[in-house]
Amino acid sequence: MKRRKVVYLGPKFTFSHEAAVKYFGDDCDYEPINRINDVFDKITLNDYDYGVAPAENSVGGAIGDTLDLFIKTDLKIYDQITLNIKQNLISLCSDKKDIKKIFSHPQSFFQCAGYIKKNFPNCECIETASNAKAAIFALEEPNSASIGPYLLAKEYNLNILGEDINDKKDNQTKFYIVSKKFKTLAGQKSLIIFSLLNKPGALYRIMKVFKNQKINMTKIESRPSKEKNWEYVFIVEYENSPNSAKNAKLIGEIKKKCDYFDYLGSY
Repeated sequence: MKRRKVVYLGPKFTFSHEAAVKYFGDDCDYEPINRINDVFDKITLNDYDYGVAPAENSVGGAIGDTLDLFIKTDLKIYDQITLNIKQNLISLCSDKKDIKKIFSHPQSFFQCAGYIKKNFPNCECIETASNAKAAIFALEEPNSASIGPYLLAKEYNLNILGEDINDKKDNQTKFYIVSKKFKTLAGQKSLIIFSLLNKPGALYRIMKVFKNQKINMTKIESRPSKEKNWEYVFIVEYENSPNSAKNAKLIGEIKKKCDYFDYLGSY
């Protein structure tokens, strides 16, 4: 049987890496890549079967870059996986009192802002492209630390000076499994993206379709269309009906009211 090829937002030993292995297991060929758009490009070019990209954090909110790429490409959401995020303060130092600088990805700084303010009010906080790069900086810079998962501390033999330092202890991140195809079995939720003609009540008419069919929306947000100033696309997540005909009817009715529509997938 052919081994599946999976590309994920790297580097190695980050939460995206952890999510990829948790979903696909060990029997895959994994490749870390530096940017989210490169994950999408590699799948579009058939270099990889699946991609893993962060979708939303329970503290920091949606990852806009990932959503924008679904608009730009024809790729779909094959599935979704949720990962419990436990941030740690890691360093070569053995005492927190020695720390003068902290390196981290901006999302991790945001998730641990209260902890840093309380314990390191005078430390210089330096943003990096990933937590893996932050760990390397912590290795190279005297009296420094980084924020990241346990895997990074283990890989680079760094001390954990603070464990589970998230301000919100049930911190979670959702990751999309990206592919050219849909999963065979329908999931509990679906995600659609659409834009509307500039008419009064256009969005209300979409919401009314959900209300009339008694289908619950679990999320709605807007993103700049990136094509014209002050024009937006809407992203809606909703609970699937056990009745597949009802789901098809919902999509059909919404499509009629949209200027642009794309069904991204079920998970």
